[in-house]
Amino acid sequence: MTGGRLRNIAATDATGMISDVIIPGYLDGYDPPIVRSPLVDGSEMMSSHLFWPAFLYTVGGSASAPAAFHVDTADLSEFIDVLLDPHDWPVFSMSLAGRSRLHIIMRNVEDDSGVDYLLDPDTGGNPIQLAAMDGHFRGPALAWPELVAAAQQPEQNHTVAERLLLLLPACADSDRPSLAVDMVAQALVALGACSNVRQTSMELLDNRRYWTSCQWTTVNGIRICLGPHAYRRPGSELAPADLRLITDVFAPPDVQHL
Repeated sequence: MTGGRLRNIAATDATGMISDVIIPGYLDGYDPPIVRSPLVDGSEMMSSHLFWPAFLYTVGGSASAPAAFHVDTADLSEFIDVLLDPHDWPVFSMSLAGRSRLHIIMRNVEDDSGVDYLLDPDTGGNPIQLAAMDGHFRGPALAWPELVAAAQQPEQNHTVAERLLLLLPACADSDRPSLAVDMVAQALVALGACSNVRQTSMELLDNRRYWTSCQWTTVNGIRICLGPHAYRRPGSELAPADLRLITDVFAPPDVQHL
């Protein structure tokens, strides 16, 4: 496949389901204001065989991901250019407990690019920021048990493996079990990786570009992170009600909060 042909396909994938991605309040505060929303539905991009090596390399921080998927480096480079296009910011969304949804946004604004993980609790207000992966990073968003629970929630649009790998870059937990490497490796194989999957799995789990591995604890039924950069920490800008809501949305099924 030629590079030009790939660019056409990638561009179509990125914009084929533009159909107004609306995230209340997300684009507020920019100076100058953003007139045309750059948010585009990224779900069609995920059908490309280049998506996972691109996402896991750029967002997940795995240098071995391209080789694990045996993709052409020139084709991958062009796909990444589309994924990071400042004119279109792909949004990858998934359903969570109740009517909540999680949005992963490629914030491709010039001079302030990054990746945002947002929780839309469907309460009528603005979404809740869970993590920001950029030069002024905040996070992590999830403890390991929450990641597993969220990945395993049934959904028509994404498989368990897809949900796991979409959420993984926002997870850091010093108490994760040893079987985590195998779980991530199995997800990689399910999505097309065919070599060095354990190396890629460990790179994704041990990525230190932003926060380091953090401890999590529970206080009055609210799961909080003890890492200094987390939104989900004591005394952060998130209200206690928001912290409890996040806990409830991501709680493993055998955990109930009163």
